[in-house]
Parts: sequence; structure tokens; C-alpha cells
Amino acid sequence: MLDLSRSSIAIPIHLRDVRYNADHFPGAPNLLGVEGGANCQQYVYAVLRHHGFVLPDLRSKELWLDSEYTAVADRLAPFDLVLVHDNADSWGAHVGLCVGADRVLHLSKTIGVPAIETLAELQQRDAYRHLIGFKRPLRRVAAEAS
Repeated sequence: MLDLSRSSIAIPIHLRDVRYNADHFPGAPNLLGVEGGANCQQYVYAVLRHHGFVLPDLRSKELWLDSEYTAVADRLAPFDLVLVHDNADSWGAHVGLCVGADRVLHLSKTIGVPAIETLAELQQRDAYRHLIGFKRPLRRVAAEAS
């Protein structure tokens, strides 16, 4: 589960040992990337931004409703955002990132550090049993150097 080599996309060194920090959410005051930890959304956005994607600091409900930077996807593909929750409401949903072959990179309070699980493994937990859906980032510029 913690073996980040199962990813088909590069996860840079500075994003491998990020600790979960619920106070570091998108839009939190004085927040700089994942310095000092991150919540699930902030972490996934940092990985996407490293790969050149452009996304504003959206909370899960805003992300699900967004159509300017993301689009709903029917099937899971690398770099798609995955929203899961214990109910059908996108408010407060957990956000992960598809890293290929139905695998999801995510940062959760339970595990505490970045982990890769299949979507099925993720949904075995009550907190993530409901799949809200997939969002595909629409805007990309040149990626950062690794």
C-alpha cells in the first residue's frame, strides 16, 4: 500500500513523505504547497501541479461542481481525480489521484502518509465506500523538472 513505485506517473521525492495535516486544506491561510503537511486535496493538487496541471484551490464540493478546470470522466485514467465518501454528498469527500491501472494515490488521516491502493481497496473502508465520481483536469502547461 505504501509502495509508491506502483505508480505509472512520477511522484517526486518532495511529495513522497508528506504527512497528513487536516489544517492544510486548499485556501487555508499562510499555506505554501505541502510544507508542514497537507490534507487529501492539497496533496493531490501538489502532485498535479508538479506535472503541469493548472487547478485552483478547490474544496471537494467545489471540485465536483467545477467545469472550468475539470470535467466529469466516465472511466478512470491517469491524472484523474477520484472523489469518494461515506455518502453521496461531495461536500467533505476524500480526493485521490489515479496513477494508472485503477490505482489511486491518496493522503488520508488513517494512513498518515501518501499511499497507493486500488479503487476497490479504497472503497472497502466505510469512510470511502461511496464513489462520487472522477474528474479529469483540463488545463496543462509544461511540467516542472523532476
